[in-house]
Amino acid sequence: MSKPSLRLAGALTLLAFTSGGCSWIFMSKAPEPVAAPNYPVECTSSRAAPVLDAICAGYFVANGIFLAAAESCDSASFGETCYDSSAKTAGIALSAGLAAVCAFSSASGFKTATSCGKVKSLNALCITGDLAACQALRPGWVPPGAAPAQRPDAWSVPPAPPAPPVAPPPQEQPQR
Repeated sequence: MSKPSLRLAGALTLLAFTSGGCSWIFMSKAPEPVAAPNYPVECTSSRAAPVLDAICAGYFVANGIFLAAAESCDSASFGETCYDSSAKTAGIALSAGLAAVCAFSSASGFKTATSCGKVKSLNALCITGDLAACQALRPGWVPPGAAPAQRPDAWSVPPAPPAPPVAPPPQEQPQR
């Protein structure tokens, strides 16, 4: 391998180990179910890591395009910067793989941040007393001390209405 291709392979390898996957590494997964909505939810709603992952994906796409358009050493003139065809192929493949990792990590990070933001908003409303937000946050939740709501089941038969009161039988009057 020539010196430029060795430098390119080294630089791409170094970038591969130091970049990508910020959202998978630094973001907590989807927020845990809220057992009792009386304290703030802990999860990552920041979009900084997914944005960095999107920038990472863009860089590797641009790098792959640059390598594909770069002059091959077979047809380069004297003094012109060129890349061996094997180094170009390896660089394009590595750039495509890293772009995919960064893109998937970015998508995952945006999804997690959005989910966390929704849960945090519902939890904040629930803490302030919004019972509808509490129900949306945790279906079936009832405030402490309240009777659980009876939800009709789709497969159950509704209870029969109470029978009307029965009039007492007429009493016979004694004959005279």
